[in-house]
Amino acid sequence: MDLQRLLKRYPRTAELRDGTRIVLRPLVPEDEGRLVALFADIPYEELRNLRDNVAEPAVVRGWCRHLNYDRVLPIVAETDGAIIADATLHRRRVGPLRDVGRLRAYVHPAFRGRGLGAVLLAELIEIARLLGLTQLAVELFEDQHTLIRMFQRYGFRIEGHMPVYQTVILVREIAPAQRATV
Repeated sequence: MDLQRLLKRYPRTAELRDGTRIVLRPLVPEDEGRLVALFADIPYEELRNLRDNVAEPAVVRGWCRHLNYDRVLPIVAETDGAIIADATLHRRRVGPLRDVGRLRAYVHPAFRGRGLGAVLLAELIEIARLLGLTQLAVELFEDQHTLIRMFQRYGFRIEGHMPVYQTVILVREIAPAQRATV
């Protein structure tokens, strides 16, 4: 499926374990203020999980102002007008890693433990399948046992360990729906 056709699937709704109804959709430039608000009170110790310093509003504004869904497809979860999570699928359009997607996500602490991470993961796996990717990878810190187990429940396996960074790489094979159209 090509990206434009995939984007027409949104917005989508889901229900969390506690009955909270959420909307999933791609991030748009108009979300800038709400995405800054999501990351405004991120606990300092959680910054290590993200590649960029999202506590800095300019970083988040830059994401919103320079969206390129072919490279990074951010899916946000919202409820009651607030963005409560952001999950991203990172892709390369050319080269040997063009069939491999990388995942990153952040769920606001007030919405953890309700199944939102699992909803987002299932959504990104389906997006990857529809885009024709053959593998997904995620890098986690080795002490994030709960997250590692969640990914393993979704078919990810530990493929590598980088002791110097105290991280593990988890990979999942994907059976693509079809080859993505460029």
